[in-house]
Amino acid sequence: MVLHRKAILFLLFSCLLILSAACSNVSKSSNEKADKKDSTNLAESIKTEDLKANIGKNDWVIVDTRSNDAFNGWALDGVERGGHIKGAVDFSANWLNVEADQKNKILSDTLKSKGITSDKKVVLYDANGKDAQSVAEYLKGEGFKNLYKYDVKEWAANQDLAMENYPNYEMLVPPAWVNDLKTNKNNGKPYKIFEVSWGDEAKDYKIGHIPGAVHINTDEVEEGPVWNRLKDKELEKFALKNGITTDTTVVLYGSDSMPAFRVAVILKYMGVKDVRVVNGGFTAWKNSNYDVETKVNAKESVSAFGAVVPANPDYIIDLPEAKEILANKSTSTLVDIRSWDEYIGKISGYDYIKPKGRPAGAVWGHAGSDSSNLEDFRNIDHTMRNGADVLAMWEKDGINPDNKLSFYCGTGWRAAEVLFYADVLGLKNISLYDGGWNEWSMDSSNPVEKGVPNKK
Repeated sequence: MVLHRKAILFLLFSCLLILSAACSNVSKSSNEKADKKDSTNLAESIKTEDLKANIGKNDWVIVDTRSNDAFNGWALDGVERGGHIKGAVDFSANWLNVEADQKNKILSDTLKSKGITSDKKVVLYDANGKDAQSVAEYLKGEGFKNLYKYDVKEWAANQDLAMENYPNYEMLVPPAWVNDLKTNKNNGKPYKIFEVSWGDEAKDYKIGHIPGAVHINTDEVEEGPVWNRLKDKELEKFALKNGITTDTTVVLYGSDSMPAFRVAVILKYMGVKDVRVVNGGFTAWKNSNYDVETKVNAKESVSAFGAVVPANPDYIIDLPEAKEILANKSTSTLVDIRSWDEYIGKISGYDYIKPKGRPAGAVWGHAGSDSSNLEDFRNIDHTMRNGADVLAMWEKDGINPDNKLSFYCGTGWRAAEVLFYADVLGLKNISLYDGGWNEWSMDSSNPVEKGVPNKK
């Protein structure tokens, strides 16, 4: 009898253990499903009417997570209308894949500068079903909770809903556009693709370039010691040697985009009607997984440019015109595109430029950390920064975009890139002061300022 009771107790205990284990497995399975759900549905879908109702509210922020090209105006990924939802800010999923020093800090600062904060309701939109998810995962890791997702194709299909693009967004092209250009051979019209960098060795070009691209050395368009553009007749010879006419579609890029923008501005000054620069440079091309070649392609010449050079003489100005701009400050501004330390005269920024300071009356227009960088005008992936951000930055420094603006730097490269961006944004009466600080500082009679300017 005693043995029988012990057997019964043993059986009851065993059943309890089995039930406990089963419940544990069910609970574990449920938790795994919940975890899986949380990882795949990080943001709740929002309807068009709800999105429309909350645009502009202080506790909401609408974020375009697509490529910079789509934000600027290109109709990509099946979207009927290019550009971004009016009132949206940008935070591209592409930025999360960039390798950069202090990447976490840069991304964090970018979120703050665009008003993307964890106390707000954040709508993330895309057109491919992937970009918004990637940004949602990143924001979840940063402590964001109120996340929503939206398919911008729905918005773009409704012509009554406002979208914005930059007036001249087509000047900055995505890699897909360049690939289509090559495939359809520009519909029979002449075109050229150039990799631009300094030096005859063309190291980056020989490592790899867009198939069919030809190398341009910046020495082909400028010369020392001032590093101004060549004389007009010499520039025409440069164009003919490279097979460029006024009607040639010219696509420029580089491992560093700055030299490409320098040549782009000179070509526009000369009179080339269709000048494009690859947004994000050669890195953007490689990241799009398009073919790369190492073959050195020879230049193919033409016999006539087709216009009198320069056809657009006001696009680049020289020292006399720069002085006129400074003499008419109410309607004109000479904009300094150098680092703050260069602007206030702490450093010259160049080993071959000894004087320090700025032309008296010039206004700081921002640039970057040194003479080789333009962080204030580029995203972390080196695409063009949001135009609204740039204009807001200039407004704080007293730069009126309706004024006649001429941009300068040390020798013209940085200022050329910013001039091109200003052109993309549709600004009028803009130019490059070619000589920059290098030319200005060579004549001691030219008035110079140093230090932090007095605010009036």
